Amino acid sequence: MKRSRIFRAGVALALSVTLSGPGMQAQMKSRVPKPAASKRPAATPAPTASTAALEKELLAKYGEGQRERLGRGLKQVARFWKAGDGDAKAFEEFVRSNFAGDSATQDALFERLELAMESIDGNMLEINRDFRMQSDLDRGPIYPFDEILAGYDPSAHVNDDFFANKLAFVVLLNFPLTTLEQRLAEGERWSRRQWAEARLAQRFSKRIPAAVNLAIAKASSESAAYIAQYNVWMHHLVDEKGNRLFPPKMRLLSHWNLRDEIKADYGDMANGLAKQRTIQRVMERIVTQTIPKAVIDNPNVDWNPFTNEVRAATEKDSDA
Repeated sequence: MKRSRIFRAGVALALSVTLSGPGMQAQMKSRVPKPAASKRPAATPAPTASTAALEKELLAKYGEGQRERLGRGLKQVARFWKAGDGDAKAFEEFVRSNFAGDSATQDALFERLELAMESIDGNMLEINRDFRMQSDLDRGPIYPFDEILAGYDPSAHVNDDFFANKLAFVVLLNFPLTTLEQRLAEGERWSRRQWAEARLAQRFSKRIPAAVNLAIAKASSESAAYIAQYNVWMHHLVDEKGNRLFPPKMRLLSHWNLRDEIKADYGDMANGLAKQRTIQRVMERIVTQTIPKAVIDNPNVDWNPFTNEVRAATEKDSDA
């Protein structure tokens, strides 16, 4: 029973380790850049009379069977259309040119976009992986230029560009935006194609400026770096008698690694409970931000998390 309570407490603490501490909040608050204020042009929905006439014109061309798709598409495009995208005449011309009014054209559009989005998403993911490699993997020291690379999102401008060149509006004109409630209620009956169309349109359900996406990517990268460098060298946790419960070279991330070690220690009948209580105390120090800065990712000191005493390490188990 005691072990169960310790485990549950440890997991709860682990989930809040990197988010609850005031040091974390203060550090991230100071790091997150504030996007420069900008005047965004007001949305310019197409005039009702003009839209009605346009809808009537296109229904005459493509047939009554397209009424639901066309009406939905017109509303979706108008919802995101801004003054900078063009006036009512430009809106009408865009709709005339880009509404896929028959199944063959709609299938062709879907297939082109399926290939294009798969290509751009896959390549952006590969670029992002390579830019973050030094930060995400244990490959040696992380320099300031590594942090710049990791904080860059090569896809930040993509959706902004697709609204600017109106590809996003092509999608919104021809494929349905759906709500979470709708997907939960109807999704089990949808075909693979219906899900693909919903996912395609969903990527344009928000028109977020590229500068905001870049700021989000930078903040995300900085928070990930903060977590990745918050390691505890377990062999250097000692009690008042200098006893070491954990093996040499054990270096655990302060979040899920500590949590998983608590679970693993149930198999240690001799020292498991003592290990769990030690980890619990480490977690409490992290959450309350009373952990000494000198012990974070540092194998050159020994630390008693119960008394918070730090001394020069009497054993060496790393090349650091």
